[in-house]
Amino acid sequence: MRPDTDVLLGQRYLLSARIAGGGMGEVWQATDEVLGRSVAVKILRREYVDDPTFLERFRAEARHAAGLSHAGIAAIYDYGEDDGSPFIVMELVPGDALSEVIARDGALAPERTLDIIGQAALALQAAHDGGVIHRDVKPGNLMLTPEGTVKVTDFGIARATNSVPLTLTGAIMGTAYYISPEQASGGTVTAASDVYSLGIVAYECLSGRRPFDGNTPVSVALAQVREEPPALPAGVPPAVSALVMGMLAKDPADRPATAGDLGREALTLRATEAGPAAGASPTMAMPVIDPDSTERIEPAASPGRRDRQTDTAPGFLLPGERTLPTWLRPALALLLALVLLLVTVRACGGEERDTAVPAGSSSPEVITVDEADYVGRPVEQVRAELAALGLQVRIEESAGGGDIGTVKEVAPDGTLAPGDEVTVAVTQPEDSGDDEGEDEEEKDEKGNGKGNGKKDQDDRKGDR
Repeated sequence: MRPDTDVLLGQRYLLSARIAGGGMGEVWQATDEVLGRSVAVKILRREYVDDPTFLERFRAEARHAAGLSHAGIAAIYDYGEDDGSPFIVMELVPGDALSEVIARDGALAPERTLDIIGQAALALQAAHDGGVIHRDVKPGNLMLTPEGTVKVTDFGIARATNSVPLTLTGAIMGTAYYISPEQASGGTVTAASDVYSLGIVAYECLSGRRPFDGNTPVSVALAQVREEPPALPAGVPPAVSALVMGMLAKDPADRPATAGDLGREALTLRATEAGPAAGASPTMAMPVIDPDSTERIEPAASPGRRDRQTDTAPGFLLPGERTLPTWLRPALALLLALVLLLVTVRACGGEERDTAVPAGSSSPEVITVDEADYVGRPVEQVRAELAALGLQVRIEESAGGGDIGTVKEVAPDGTLAPGDEVTVAVTQPEDSGDDEGEDEEEKDEKGNGKGNGKKDQDDRKGDR
């Protein structure tokens, strides 16, 4: 099935416009003909339909996200397959991806950054409580609605903490600019890895650029492991800078204990350190989201969308509210609402447009090869696995040192890029057959020589 306008998926979802395309799939805006609502439909790319690994990863995305219930996570409505093409039906999120906002506006104010990071962290905590690690947190996967709500999207390479990873041996999943040191080095990925990736997002929001850059994904991944991030701009409050640098600690144990702790700290810091929003009235404080109002969702909780007020209900703080006359309070509340409306319109460029959940990034993956994973195994298995990782494989024969037909050595190993060549040395039998034949012939010749010599001596004795 080739997606196009006016195509009806599953006899229910009418495609109307292609919105985004990325690593595994395309995202289309569609209309649910049964319920009469607009939705986003993510369709697996045609080239991956027959690949069992990508097909299972796509199905796993639907399972992972569908099991999560939080106002900060884009909802999954349905999963289906049409003419062999699987698709996921999702909540259509109005607004822009954070990547688009940064590209348009540049560096964001500390208070806005803290609001975005705080909301995203609380949503990630809900995922972690549900047993799911996102593994690809980046600006393109954070949607901002016109109302200021942050929605975490695209669990395409997420991993359930109680499941076996879907990736092949040595593969690193994620986008190099945002992966954690443990991801870049092929180590164990935990909830702390999502905290690190969110720290990269926070750094980019505050500075307008990523902390680690390079010409290739491999060089960026190595920088994540070996280098410390440059200092944030001088205008960033010290407490905000300290929070972000703590998120970017190389050792996962040195980062905030949980994403929930991070979210609450970010939102509290927003209220105490960042100050009023640009353009707001100096006599009024910013609307503050109570970080303690967010509840964790246990894995056994039944699905269903929560009312946003139960998680991030904003409370408006009016200076001296307790001492103001009763008749003045409605006027101040109205004034504050108008100020916030103007700020929101300015931040969103004065227009609202519906965009769907963006698909995963098409940035190339980096590859880690550990020689110990392959030594002693049949060469054909190793050849197939390395080729599946995107590497060029050259086979060299090497005598002795192991079972015939098994791998003796893989070089180079470590961090590689797709398309790099690796040499696989395979054990071959020692070339001893011909030598043994020659030895036997030499023995025969010597034996014949001795026999002929003895015969000659006997003949001479007879002549005498």
